[in-house]
Amino acid sequence: MVFLQFLSLSVNILCFIQKVPQILRIYKTKNVDSISVSSVLLEETAYTLVLTYNLWRDYPLSAFFEYIFLFVQDILLLWALSKYSRKDKDKKVDQSKPLYGIFIFCLYLTISLFNFLPTAWMSVCTMFVIPIGASSKLIQLRTIVSNKSAGQVSRTGWAIASYSNFARIITNLIQTKDMSMVINLLISFILNISIVIACTIYTNNPVLKPTDDTKKKTT
Repeated sequence: MVFLQFLSLSVNILCFIQKVPQILRIYKTKNVDSISVSSVLLEETAYTLVLTYNLWRDYPLSAFFEYIFLFVQDILLLWALSKYSRKDKDKKVDQSKPLYGIFIFCLYLTISLFNFLPTAWMSVCTMFVIPIGASSKLIQLRTIVSNKSAGQVSRTGWAIASYSNFARIITNLIQTKDMSMVINLLISFILNISIVIACTIYTNNPVLKPTDDTKKKTT
């Protein structure tokens, strides 16, 4: 129990700051190069589903407390992306898309807290977390590789996410024995590590300016 408490505490502390380096980096540079808006939207969708599912199942707060922090931090990240996304001459970036996402995620969480969501949906919603969460990470990984630059993507944040996934695999195997959550965490761990590796490889490469043949990816 002491070991599990340590893992849960370490995850909660690290997840409290997981997105902070990314958010601060955006506000400092006023630049969102290589950060995929679509990836963040999908990631927040997965966080919202996991958070509301755990609340609905009435699992111990220590088993999912970090998702509260992650939910809030992704909301702040979406706000930053909306504020600093640039409209290129050859490619329009919809700066309102992150704002629509913020509204929908907050609305869904509010509805779930008042138990207005169907029980049938809550029972199966985690089935969608794996493909949604995996897709968000694959899109971000593709963006980094396509740009051949990590841009403003924070390697520290993704490393914290990798550790959190690993720790939660252990706590869920022992505490909840919810295999759907374990599988989701395992896939997330593998993809998060892949993004950390990609950031390490392309960390010093500048994002190429878009031309007729190649365009910078931020969506």
